[in-house]
Amino acid sequence: PNSAASPNGQGDWGFDDHFRQNGNTGWADEADSSRGRGEASRDFAKLYELDNDPKRKEFLDDLFTFMQKRGTPVNRIPIMAKQVLDLYMLYKLVTEKGGLVEVINKKIWREITKGLNLPTSITSAAFTLRTQYMKYLYPYECERKGLS
Repeated sequence: PNSAASPNGQGDWGFDDHFRQNGNTGWADEADSSRGRGEASRDFAKLYELDNDPKRKEFLDDLFTFMQKRGTPVNRIPIMAKQVLDLYMLYKLVTEKGGLVEVINKKIWREITKGLNLPTSITSAAFTLRTQYMKYLYPYECERKGLS
């Protein structure tokens, strides 16, 4: 038997190996079926309750309605670092910096990561945030800017 195997027989994988193994999505995504429907709806509730900003509810309602209308409804909230990814804050931070294209060109994901209070130890944070932003928020950003 492999001497590097850990007690559960998985082998001593580093975080990076686990990451590569899971096709680079990192945190729980659609494929993570261990999160049932009940948890998904709790995640929606959590997203609305992250702070008392009155614009939060307005934004989230608008975003979900928009995504529904374009045929790409948000069925579950992305999870990052074991917590719901704050789509409202992510959108706000990115658009304050000039939008997705600017953030990518200026390579300022680190500032976005900080703004979301995500652990800086997450090396793939920039990749994951960009992926989630493109999936859940970029169409909305384009619509709002009238770029579409």
